Amino acid sequence: MRRLTSLLLALLALACEEPERAATRQKVQTTIDHVAQGRLELSNGRAEAAIKEFKAAISTTPEDASLYLQLAEAYRLAGNEAGATLTLKQAESVSGVADPSLRRQRADLLRRMHQTRAAIAELKTMRDDDLLTDEELLDLSRLLAHAGKIDEAFKTIGRIQQRSPDDPEAKTMEAEILFLKGDVVLAARLMDRLITENPSLASARLLRARYFLNEKQTASAEQDLQFIEARDAKRADVLSLKARVLNEQGRVDEAAALVEHVVEEDPKDAEALALLAEIRLLQDRGGDAQVLIERILSMEPSWPRAIYVRGRAYEQQGRLEEALGDYQLALKNDGNFAPALSRIWRVYDKLGNKPDAISALEQLYFTNESTLDEKVQLARYYGETWANVDRGEKIITEVLKKDPRNPDYLAIKKMLAKGSIKKKKKGIEIIRGR
Repeated sequence: MRRLTSLLLALLALACEEPERAATRQKVQTTIDHVAQGRLELSNGRAEAAIKEFKAAISTTPEDASLYLQLAEAYRLAGNEAGATLTLKQAESVSGVADPSLRRQRADLLRRMHQTRAAIAELKTMRDDDLLTDEELLDLSRLLAHAGKIDEAFKTIGRIQQRSPDDPEAKTMEAEILFLKGDVVLAARLMDRLITENPSLASARLLRARYFLNEKQTASAEQDLQFIEARDAKRADVLSLKARVLNEQGRVDEAAALVEHVVEEDPKDAEALALLAEIRLLQDRGGDAQVLIERILSMEPSWPRAIYVRGRAYEQQGRLEEALGDYQLALKNDGNFAPALSRIWRVYDKLGNKPDAISALEQLYFTNESTLDEKVQLARYYGETWANVDRGEKIITEVLKKDPRNPDYLAIKKMLAKGSIKKKKKGIEIIRGR
């Protein structure tokens, strides 16, 4: 009798438990279905529809922080950064002390939202908690260096170098930081040594090729890129730099063919689409460029490069005020975005705004992103205004080492010398910039 009673009680408990399990299974399946549909909508470029699906998933399973991150990404792609930011905060409150994977996803999303400062802050806390891989430490170091935080950048790669002092990737990053710091000679020596010891090191070849391109040594840049092995030759950053070298050499059609191939393989590669749009402008195919620009902006509404390329199109059409607005917007999203700085000073110059043109060139100079021509132009401005004459003389002296008989360089040197004499007579110099 007791056994029968126990069996009946067990069956009764099971009967009560089964509906709860069924409800849980249904809840899980409903969430899975909404997430799958949301991802499908995103892959088809329907961000608003994806938002509805992810919201439905959250209403079913509000305790899952990863769902909020997917909703934030949908908001970002819909151009609603306020919604994305708010959703990120909700994810943080739901997760409490987030696990490393969620923190990593959040940092990645912040970067894609172009909130570089917030992404750096997130990655730094992960670094301090020893949660970053070596590759992530290198990425953080690069972000810090380009944000002007040189000491923090060195501190970050130091974590790798403590374990492996001669790690070639960390050494390459060290050379890049030295470049950004302005220690060009030291950086060049380190880079040359790295390539001698590791001829197939793609990151070092790429860094030196960028340096050569900035110095208008396009043949040397092309040669370095040719040494990059096949397994790395299809990387987006390698192909992008190859195309820029070809553009600088006037081989625009070759650059177009190179990038068209990338776009054919991945029609949603925003970097390749943006580069192709720039090339179309160089080919005087403004209509085709505009189609590409609209396509990119539909995917990345606040992406600085997309906004910058639209500005290039406006500038080419002579719509300088609209171009200026886009360059300013790109720089608002990323204050050190070198391509926008390289164009905005030209627009300022055309509009007769020399002080702001100088400021943009100074920003390029102090982050070591200025090309040879931009260094010369900055020195020329200093010669014309007699401001920062000492810096101008330093710049033109370095430039003359490359081409001692260049009449333009010599004329700038003469202007600066007059400014230097004037300064000594007055005993005072008006300083502009840093």
